[in-house]
Amino acid sequence: MTEPELTIVTKLLELAQADPRYLQQLESLRQMVIVMFTDIQGSTAYFEEHGDAAGLLMVRNCNRTIRQVVEKHQGRVIKNIGDGMMITFTESAAAVEAAIEFQKVLAEINELRSETERIGVRVGVHEGAGIIKSNDVFGDVVNMASRVESEAAPGQIVISDALHKHLPEDRFDIRELGRFQLKGKTNEHTLYQVLWTPEKTQPSSAEAMEEFSKSHSRFRIQLMKQDGSLGPQNPIMPQLTIGRTQGDLRFSTDANMAPLNARVFVQEGQLFIEDLSEGREKVFVRLTGGHTLQMGDIVIMGQQVFCFREKVGAMSAVTMLGATLNDIRNALDDSVAELVCIDPQGRSSGQFPISWVETQFGRTHGRYTFPNDRMMSGNHARILQRGEDFLLEDAGSRNGTLVSVRTKTALVDGSTVLVGSQLFRIQS
Repeated sequence: MTEPELTIVTKLLELAQADPRYLQQLESLRQMVIVMFTDIQGSTAYFEEHGDAAGLLMVRNCNRTIRQVVEKHQGRVIKNIGDGMMITFTESAAAVEAAIEFQKVLAEINELRSETERIGVRVGVHEGAGIIKSNDVFGDVVNMASRVESEAAPGQIVISDALHKHLPEDRFDIRELGRFQLKGKTNEHTLYQVLWTPEKTQPSSAEAMEEFSKSHSRFRIQLMKQDGSLGPQNPIMPQLTIGRTQGDLRFSTDANMAPLNARVFVQEGQLFIEDLSEGREKVFVRLTGGHTLQMGDIVIMGQQVFCFREKVGAMSAVTMLGATLNDIRNALDDSVAELVCIDPQGRSSGQFPISWVETQFGRTHGRYTFPNDRMMSGNHARILQRGEDFLLEDAGSRNGTLVSVRTKTALVDGSTVLVGSQLFRIQS
């Protein structure tokens, strides 16, 4: 940890050390709790297709449906965070039952919608000790639940090992997903999926293998030209590489593309992309839901390119104290996180502190505005505090918000990918 980072963490801890009774009070508020996070996937495309008013109505109706089911199972909605919600339960089985029920209700609603109007809800649930005060929950239980949710796909319910241990045996259909390296965690954690669709829709092993074979030829990648026209569809069988001088698709005149820049591939029926470049050339994916920011992430909004930076350990101290960014903003001389605007050479050209529970970016609306950027929408994107994490969401912008690929990243039908200066669309 560098000296500036150490200083800000020390300042946060001094807030509590000034009055030892404060920490004692926090310990008295610590208790076991189940925390659930939901996040609507597909809302960005819905906003883009139907407009802001219809998009806001869709989000409100979806969350109202979830709230009604949650309250039926004695759960409690703590707060809305962007398009999603933070929810608590006192019983592990009740949390899983609620998630299954509202997924089924939302699936029924989707059946009445056209393909372009359907949305999915990602769900993550964890059980652990948390500080409960002022009608909110703080501590690592929140962080863990947030990171479990970030591993879920649309329509999927993912639970932690800690929650799985407390569920009644044979009551739910649960499958192990594998071991995951979660942000901020030293050790890998085993995560589980709660299956909620009818048994007859769950494929057998033979059917899964057949679907896997079909998937090698199911996916296509298509170039979206700058004049608005579309290039040919290229099958991914079972992979496709992109580069300036190497790869299956080559763009010899693209100075922003690495010699071998990206690989798109199918693994266990799921499509992924990974960055093969070794320099500043990056691969970007357009956001379709919330993205948990990590140190060094590169973000594109309009013509603005940002690098995300945070003070290591600062947010851990914030949540340990049962505080929010709003609580501590006036007590600190520095921000715990920021977006740094960078030029093509990677040099800083402006800093934008993230010191609020919600920080908005846009051409004309938001805490930070860029009136001369005609590629940026009026209300473009927002960053939300969720436990120790900072969640980046597109706000239904016209050109989207793109984030650099760090490791292999899952793609879905309709995903938009930027490699060098070339924009591609995924189709299945």
